[in-house]
Amino acid sequence: MFKKILIYFAVTLVIAAIGAYFFFAQKLYSTNMPAALCREINITLLDSAQNRFVTQNEVLEIVEGFSGKSIGQPVEKINTHLIEKLLSQRSAIKESQVSVTRDGKLQIDITQRKPVLRIQSENGGFYVDESQYIFPLVPAFTSYVPIVSGHIPFTLNAGHRGMALEDDGNWMGKVLELGNYMSNDPFWNAQIEQIYVDTAGDIILIPRVGDHTIIFGDLNDIDTKFNKLYTFYRNVAPTEGWEKYSSVNLKYKDQIICKLNKKRKNK
Repeated sequence: MFKKILIYFAVTLVIAAIGAYFFFAQKLYSTNMPAALCREINITLLDSAQNRFVTQNEVLEIVEGFSGKSIGQPVEKINTHLIEKLLSQRSAIKESQVSVTRDGKLQIDITQRKPVLRIQSENGGFYVDESQYIFPLVPAFTSYVPIVSGHIPFTLNAGHRGMALEDDGNWMGKVLELGNYMSNDPFWNAQIEQIYVDTAGDIILIPRVGDHTIIFGDLNDIDTKFNKLYTFYRNVAPTEGWEKYSSVNLKYKDQIICKLNKKRKNK
């Protein structure tokens, strides 16, 4: 019995010692923290190899425009949450993570939006990222993604930032699915440069190579239609010539309808 009491007593002492250690460590940290000053700002653009919508200097200007010069400020006065909120208002920034180390380093990690499509409308140009977020073009950098133009079934106001309206978002989601399909396939990503919407709502693809258009039709059966188009590129175009047809129609099930190029026919 006495042995069990000693064991319980020893365990209690160990737990008390651990608790006391963490208590005084936290107390010491809290005491020293106000005295720490920001001595360095480190800004990392995590995806700068793909996108350059913002620069480190621009991020620094945003931060210092909000809170003044960070270097030399007490670390405890740097509000990382508000800095993150401020940076997120820049439409090309998808996410920011801001932290301060105890030794005085302000670390800012920026993830930019990745455009999948570019919309050209009567009210200007816009990018659409993989989450359907729409934001205006950035003068300092151009992302070379397929351009969507023509009779787009909704209107974007100049300077629009944010998601499409619910009804418009249904169409946007489908055309974004088309954009993602091409973006994820190296061949189609290199081959298709423009998506045109005609007056009937049909999708027309404009390739980089050849003097023909691709009548894609609606935005259903994307994989099936691209498989048919690949058949045309692999088996027909190399033997008949890239300039023989003015259009390749993929609208109809189990068919590829090619229209002769009038210029070539006359020759």
